[in-house]
Amino acid sequence: MSIAAGLEKIRALDLSMGWAGPLVTEMLAEMGVQVIKVEDTRNFDWWRGSLSMGPPEMQPVERSSVFNTANRGKLGLTLDLSRPEGVAILKRLAAASDILVENFSPGTIGRLGLGWPELSALNPRLIMISLPAFGSEGPESNARGYGMTIEAMAGVTALTAYHDGGAPYMLSNALGDPVSGLHGMLAVLAALHQRARTGRGQLVEVAEVETVVPFVTGALLEYQLSGRTPIPLGNRHSTAAPHGIFRCADDTFIALGVHNEDHWRALTDALELSHLAEDPRFASADARKHNEDALEAELRPAILRLGADAAASRLIAAGVPAGQVNSSADVLADRQIGARSFFVPIDRAVVGTHLYPGAIARLSATPLDAGRPSPMLGEHNESVLREMLAMSDAEIARLAEDGIIGSHPRSRP
Repeated sequence: MSIAAGLEKIRALDLSMGWAGPLVTEMLAEMGVQVIKVEDTRNFDWWRGSLSMGPPEMQPVERSSVFNTANRGKLGLTLDLSRPEGVAILKRLAAASDILVENFSPGTIGRLGLGWPELSALNPRLIMISLPAFGSEGPESNARGYGMTIEAMAGVTALTAYHDGGAPYMLSNALGDPVSGLHGMLAVLAALHQRARTGRGQLVEVAEVETVVPFVTGALLEYQLSGRTPIPLGNRHSTAAPHGIFRCADDTFIALGVHNEDHWRALTDALELSHLAEDPRFASADARKHNEDALEAELRPAILRLGADAAASRLIAAGVPAGQVNSSADVLADRQIGARSFFVPIDRAVVGTHLYPGAIARLSATPLDAGRPSPMLGEHNESVLREMLAMSDAEIARLAEDGIIGSHPRSRP
């Protein structure tokens, strides 16, 4: 039995926004789970963007590339959870579902009456995944968290600076989101396995900051063993040299790292710098690290004569860890990625056909499906309410008339 066939009877409610929670349910959808994306016509997923992005006839909230990527394969349902009737419908859906994913601001899910005590009483088999920024306990539990603050508090930002000083840099704008999404996905599968044994669901909490801390494990160990606060290395390495980013011809760049003597000999041969292999300043790994500035000064002119593609090909062929620094355009045109057909074309209403990242895991017997589009706002209101809750056409029409559901975004009052 394939994974898809094993999970196709599983239903998940996605109340999350942005990246972390939606990534969990996107991967579930790839595995065959029926995922229902729940939004509000006023408080829709912030990754859809803003109504101010364009005139209404352009349907701006349907044009967000990040939303359209992270919500593929889901059904779209709108519910106004600020009103009791919307909450009541959500509870009915939760009672008939297996998984619920949420990443609301601290305290929101409880204030809506949709916390774990309420939902688990309705459905003891429910698995609820909560992805707070800092966790539900501790002095920061009520703080909102975003990518840059989570990276900073986890210790990543302090190490993201050049070796010769200066202020730290932000590594990204949301490192914690995809990492916590992957942890959340692993937790869901573990909880499903446990439920198969016991018949009961459970609450799973994944604090984003805790998923990022392992990125600085080496620095944490260094401090515990030496008592010294590790300093940023930038593109350099604690022991390997040369190690970093080097400019090539035509303003392109290459990344390379020499980690042993075989790499070093191969590098000097590939760049026609064999005399450096006999230079006492670079005779050992320790010597190369001690004289790293001088070593880089010797290497730069030789690398600058080559284009990044040629330099990478030459070094890789010689056995040196190296690769060109690809721009976004380069990634789309990369021969290796293209040879594996990683990007998949998806046709979606409003935006047309575009390339999207495919499923990462490749299962020979049970291939995943990453080729279905993301839902438009409220696209599947009628089908979800009719099929899951057996609502009549008249009931659904009344919900639309009362503004409990809808398929067009409304401005906040």
